[in-house]
Amino acid sequence: MTGQASQDHAVADRLVPDEHGRVRLDGAWEFFPTARSLADLEVCPPEPIWVPGLWEAQGRIELDGEAWYRRCFSLDDAGGWWSLCFAAVMDLAEVWLNGRPIGAHDNAFTPFTLNPTGVLRAGPNELVVRVVDPAVDDPEHLRLAHGKQGWANHVFPSRPSLYMTYGGIWQSVTLRRHGPVILDKVFVNADPDDLRIDITLANRSDAPRRAEVAARAVGRLGGSSLVIEPGDGAVAVVAFGETRALRWSPAEPQLHTAVVDVVVDGQASDARAVRFGLRTVSVDGTRLVLNGEPYRMKSVLVQGFTADRLYAEGTRAEIEAEVGAARAMGFNTLRLHIKAFDPTYLDVCDELGMLLHCDIPIAEPIAHEELGADGDSLVGTRAVQAVRDQIERDRNHPSVILWSVMNELGLYRPEVRSWAGYERFARALVAAARECDPTRPVIENDWVEPDPEHVFAGDVLTAHWYGRLHADYLDKIERSSAYWRRLDRPLLVTEFGDWGLPGMPELSDPPFWDTRAIYASGLAATRWPASIARFISETQRYQGLSDRLQAEVFRRHDHIGGYCLTELTDVPHELNGLLDLHRKPKPMAVAEMARVNQVVLPILQLDSLVVVAGSMVRAPLYVANDGEALSDVEIEARFGESAHAMHLSGIEGYRAAPVGHVALPAPGVPGSHDLVVRLRSGGRLVAENRYPVHVVPAPSAEGIGVCLPGPSPATRVVLEALGVVIGDQGPMVVGEEELGPEAARQVRSCLGEGGTVVVLAQDVARSQHYPIPLTLQPVETVWGSSVFHFTTDSGAIASLSRRNVLVAEDSTVQARSVVLDIDGAPFPDTPVVIAYKPVPGALTGTVVGSHQVGAGRLVFCQYRLCGPAAKGDAAALALLADLLGWASVPRALLEVEEDGLADGRRVARYSHHWAVAR
Repeated sequence: MTGQASQDHAVADRLVPDEHGRVRLDGAWEFFPTARSLADLEVCPPEPIWVPGLWEAQGRIELDGEAWYRRCFSLDDAGGWWSLCFAAVMDLAEVWLNGRPIGAHDNAFTPFTLNPTGVLRAGPNELVVRVVDPAVDDPEHLRLAHGKQGWANHVFPSRPSLYMTYGGIWQSVTLRRHGPVILDKVFVNADPDDLRIDITLANRSDAPRRAEVAARAVGRLGGSSLVIEPGDGAVAVVAFGETRALRWSPAEPQLHTAVVDVVVDGQASDARAVRFGLRTVSVDGTRLVLNGEPYRMKSVLVQGFTADRLYAEGTRAEIEAEVGAARAMGFNTLRLHIKAFDPTYLDVCDELGMLLHCDIPIAEPIAHEELGADGDSLVGTRAVQAVRDQIERDRNHPSVILWSVMNELGLYRPEVRSWAGYERFARALVAAARECDPTRPVIENDWVEPDPEHVFAGDVLTAHWYGRLHADYLDKIERSSAYWRRLDRPLLVTEFGDWGLPGMPELSDPPFWDTRAIYASGLAATRWPASIARFISETQRYQGLSDRLQAEVFRRHDHIGGYCLTELTDVPHELNGLLDLHRKPKPMAVAEMARVNQVVLPILQLDSLVVVAGSMVRAPLYVANDGEALSDVEIEARFGESAHAMHLSGIEGYRAAPVGHVALPAPGVPGSHDLVVRLRSGGRLVAENRYPVHVVPAPSAEGIGVCLPGPSPATRVVLEALGVVIGDQGPMVVGEEELGPEAARQVRSCLGEGGTVVVLAQDVARSQHYPIPLTLQPVETVWGSSVFHFTTDSGAIASLSRRNVLVAEDSTVQARSVVLDIDGAPFPDTPVVIAYKPVPGALTGTVVGSHQVGAGRLVFCQYRLCGPAAKGDAAALALLADLLGWASVPRALLEVEEDGLADGRRVARYSHHWAVAR
């Protein structure tokens, strides 16, 4: 029966405390997923389960709600005082020992300690834990500091997304024997100018106790004596003052150990060894300062998902490999995202010198109407406790330099941030963080825009700027970066990043989250003409260049304190990782981020990565230097056979600044060329940057005749600049946003007479005026919006390579909408450029194509060409010239006719015919 470990239960393991009085309770436990009460454990059949571990990672994917754990063990001696420590239980835990309730906890990520003294006994013991994992639609879920559990399930449905809710005793369980007075908390403030240890003690006995406290660290010894009343606590402060012991820094992560002992009545009562590092972090105006030097964050976001353990970290060796991979890419910081990570992860970062920006797991979805301070509501009380628990656990790690106490709260209801309850909530969280740790700056709500009027107490402002490799978007973040120069606090871009597909091996037994089936089937429906492997590789090239060019914007603006790329590893089906979920790199993306993360980086502010052969390329040159000052600096830009060099007497340290301009001719041969910039100091190569530039022939449509359905002044100017003859001969050209009722009438007439019509980009509202049924689908530039464009085998647009994923070739002319279907079919007769967007919001459509309409031919192009072309944009001019040539000049098209012979053999006959717009 429950309350007494009976012979019907699993055999009670005999446990012997080690020399420190510890007994580990990890291993095989009994699991009761159908039990609903303590009494049910007597009648429900148990299943085996492993602790630590989430139950979803052990095959119970569909289990939400409550489940029960039981562990039977035996002790030879239960005398003295004991503590039962759970490192973390997800989400809610209630604990019974030998049938008696001994405590509960309601935070999924942090440790809790219960007092089993007097309940624990010699011989068999029965430990029972009720664990509750509230489902996404359970109101209780909205009142928890749940981290990424249940996040954005309207975008990423769980399953197969890993953003589901989880349950289980997912970190270790330990039983510990000690004396009557225990060390509850030990905090080393890490300040080398005024080193201090704050020691919180608790008297577990029923009598007053005099505790002798001694602390040893960095060759110093200190202590105090104090009397603690029964059941009460006290704080002892050991002040060591200034010390010359070795400092901790990312370059030299020197660690020290503080040993604290408590003696009561001449007997050792408790002891703890705490690792720490001597270093300082502070805010100086708009800059963060680490160890007295300006710190520029080059961070990557980590969510703590793994392929086998799901929402739990890997082994120590796996963590070391993961952190090492980030270091190899040049990142100096990891953002541990809305989760209190397994302490092993923080230990590894301490040892490897990787800085940490740590989030408290307070995030959407949350009960907005219940926001308030500690004591105002259950949401407020739990959130404040989550802040205290995590910071008190992790504040001795020198790698941790920054706290975020919540993330994007109010994202889907921005008005929440104007509510009085939200302000009380925000102030309470920041106050709790500063009370627990006054040594580090605090981000109040890691938010999408700096928005200082809604930041009530935080030290640092943030932006989450998501977009695509798109000139308009790069211009937007350029303007935003410049605008926020007026701030009086540090600004960090704590989220940005584009997407690239991971490798998709075929697995014999794929896990429930495996992405291959979804993406392979989606890609198969797009008419991509090459292999899946090549498409994947090209999307990773796109991702890397997009991420890098965005990061270059942030590095050019000296007042921006740094950036955090989303993210280090993919989380299905959110594919913006530099590594996939198995930690396999996306090589081209990794290479580009390693390039932009160099300590010293020469940067060209190029208007476009498409230029005309032989034309002059001019760009401002910046140097972002996150290290010490450089002297005798030479910078050389080389483009094909051309070079431009400049000499500078020096470059200031820890600054980004413009240093001049580069002007040099483009290669005369069309194709792909690298524009390379090298920086030397004292003759030594310090840094290299390179830009992949697409060189196109001089655009010309000289002599091509076209007609216009109306005045079209903007279109006329651009066409005439290309040498087009505008009259009543040749294909009809409908200008951008000019397909109205009258133009539509003329288009139908032209097509009916067997003519060719070129319709330039139109918005969705004008789709009704096309001569055949056609659906236009808008394409956004927001988080998760990456749309990959690729060319088919057509070759109709000569300035774009065939069978190729476009990276920057069309970045200045991006389509705002694509043709989702045409005349009842998913593609036109001749698709030339196709757009494919994976989930979320998957779509496949055509950007450039042609379609037979009666006796005539309709050519459409959703690229925005006229505005950029009027400004001389090479990509726009080249594409427009190619379109007009395709619609006007016949070209040889290969036809294949297959047949069968009488003997069963197959034959193919090849021929060519000449046609336009096909």
